[in-house]
Amino acid sequence: MDYSLIIALLIGFPMVSLISGIVLLLNLKNFLADTPRIETEMDLEQFKKVVTYQMYAALAQILLLGTPILIFAYGSFRGILSFSDVLYVVVPNTIIIIFSKFLRKYEKTGQSIPASTPKLKSEVSSVIHTWKKKALPNW
Repeated sequence: MDYSLIIALLIGFPMVSLISGIVLLLNLKNFLADTPRIETEMDLEQFKKVVTYQMYAALAQILLLGTPILIFAYGSFRGILSFSDVLYVVVPNTIIIIFSKFLRKYEKTGQSIPASTPKLKSEVSSVIHTWKKKALPNW
């Protein structure tokens, strides 16, 4: 690997992370705008779909944000990168962290979405519990 490829990867992974975060934000935001309350089984199924995307994306984010650290370590170990090149890891990841704080606001709204019946409330609670506590959806 040469210097330019390493720098492209250090910037590219966070860019993919940011783009996917924007897509997920828009998906969640649109769902919440269209469905402020779970009223039907169809609403519940759509909610599960949105949450599934959020959960898989969270796992992908770990890879997308962790890989540049490994690439930086490799580049440093091989003498390709200098210490000042750490900015190629710190700055993009800082931008992603700031963006994720903004996304978190919508996640909290989604995690408190009301439901119209006791049965739907129970199912929504189960989905939210899975979203908050588990790595993968179980529905």
